[in-house]
Amino acid sequence: MRYIAILFLLLGVVALGADAPYYPTTPVVENFGASWCGACEYAQAGLAIMENNLAPNEAIISRLLTESGSYSNDEVDGRFDHYEVMGLPAVIFNGKVRVDGADDVVATGEPFLEAISNFRYLASPMKMEIEDFDPSTGEISVEITMLHDSYDTEGGTLYFYLLEDELLPDLTRLVRSVKSLPISLSGAGSSVTLSSAFTLDSAWDTSQFWAFAFVQMPGNAIIQAASTLEQPEYFIRAAVPFTHEIQGTQDGIYESPLFWVYNMGAADDVTIHIETISAPEGWSLNYCDVTGNCFPGAVQIPFSFAAGEAKSFDLNIWAEGNGTAILNFVIESPNSGIYKIPFSYTLGPISNDDPVQSPGLLKLARSFPNPFVDRVSFELESPKSGLDATIQIFNIKGQKLSELPAKNLLQGANSVFWDASDLPAGIYLYRLKGTTQGGRILKLR
Repeated sequence: MRYIAILFLLLGVVALGADAPYYPTTPVVENFGASWCGACEYAQAGLAIMENNLAPNEAIISRLLTESGSYSNDEVDGRFDHYEVMGLPAVIFNGKVRVDGADDVVATGEPFLEAISNFRYLASPMKMEIEDFDPSTGEISVEITMLHDSYDTEGGTLYFYLLEDELLPDLTRLVRSVKSLPISLSGAGSSVTLSSAFTLDSAWDTSQFWAFAFVQMPGNAIIQAASTLEQPEYFIRAAVPFTHEIQGTQDGIYESPLFWVYNMGAADDVTIHIETISAPEGWSLNYCDVTGNCFPGAVQIPFSFAAGEAKSFDLNIWAEGNGTAILNFVIESPNSGIYKIPFSYTLGPISNDDPVQSPGLLKLARSFPNPFVDRVSFELESPKSGLDATIQIFNIKGQKLSELPAKNLLQGANSVFWDASDLPAGIYLYRLKGTTQGGRILKLR
């Protein structure tokens, strides 16, 4: 067992994370729409609010338009087909979490902030860097390095996106060209440099070009990305390779797996402490580094980070009796500002409303009958009892018509019904909220 040591010395530069098997993920946000899509304005407003709540370039945000004249092409339409985007707008986060349709709630940015939270601190087994990009020729190359010994990219695809900014006051980050290559990489320390060339049009403004690349695996998970965007001089990122909502098993000391704090910018002096949002009386929230030094969570401890350095830490929690602690692991400096990594630790049963119970655990199996006349059933398969889910219904324009809550699901198959007797015949879209699972249904007269 490790014990808390009160250390008020300035910790020197030690490459504790020199051999880190993970790197911070740069999330990718793909905003699918069209120039004629009125509802897309809600998504644009919500994404602007989301971005204001992130650090500069913390996520890569792109806009893809279909059936929009010179703003569309077959390469871009291929991404609509890839995700089976049928209604607009559709905003997809790291290939996995999807927000369909738009309304006043979407315009607040809340659904997007919830979606991006799944990926802000995600640990990636690889590092990517854009080695070269020539806007005048469209040539681009990226170096990819595998960090994790037991991970491989078999079946993965490397995508390149070319984007143009400031076409119109309300049109920027437009994807102009998409290229892809297969990628196969395994073994810690192995690396590969891959190159491609974008399709260019003389009508495009090369001075407004930028690009990014990402690796997408079978099942659509994007595991890493890199862009040509200028990064801040000082900024911190984290790679957390375990769930932020931790379920404890017994009273006493809990030591989490390691997570990594990366200084992605210039050398900087920071302080680290744990901000306790709430915790049962008598619980103690602290942390340790990889060498075994442990620190009192409530005290701001100084650390020095070299440029590009990573340090690894683990949570060290003393807990007794049922309850939940909600906390932030806080890294702070005058240069990079305040960076918070949220965690929760629970002893005892988890309530049905607990965020650990993600819709990603559920499978949207089928709709029946399809086509239908007035009423259709959606089948949800749940791995355990007590989970909640919501099925969203949209018209072909992407306007949300209904939400069908499914509370306290049973383990196995569950049915959720939708009565569309008051709606006209036509094609409707359905989606399991918070996921990419969904499809289309046809209502007959």
